[in-house]
Amino acid sequence: GIASGVKYLSKNTLKYFLSTDINKAFLAKRKRLETFTKSSVKTSHQKIEQLWRVQQRDNQWDTDVQKSKDNEEKLLSMFQHQQKMFQHKRASQSQRLKTLKQLLEQYIQSLDTMEKTHVSQQGAAQGELRQEMALFQKKILSDTVSKRTDQFTNSLFTCRTMVDPFA
Repeated sequence: GIASGVKYLSKNTLKYFLSTDINKAFLAKRKRLETFTKSSVKTSHQKIEQLWRVQQRDNQWDTDVQKSKDNEEKLLSMFQHQQKMFQHKRASQSQRLKTLKQLLEQYIQSLDTMEKTHVSQQGAAQGELRQEMALFQKKILSDTVSKRTDQFTNSLFTCRTMVDPFA
């Protein structure tokens, strides 16, 4: 019926659009994070090399290496934090998708129930209409028979008075 078509179309359409949008958003954010991380690491390495050359001359190598390690740790910490945020967002989106799926299933179930109720009510209304039409046909037939009987009786009476006007 209508509900099963809507159910099939709605479920598949909703799953397709929601999964496509979530995946695209997730992949785009992941790509930006990877690009940012690579760029930051490359820049850090370039700065480290530059500082290493300068500090070889200035004998401050140990201090600068420690700063670089600290920066690297900060970057790693930022990266891990971003990963946790993405995992949380994905879990949240999955929960919303699950909720939407449940709502869709409830909606489709209510459509099925409504369709069954409509069919039942339509059947009852058609049954009542058939009964009323049968009663109406009986009444018309009864009225017609009664009129014909009256006409026949009147015709007989007229014929009788014509044959025997004193009867």
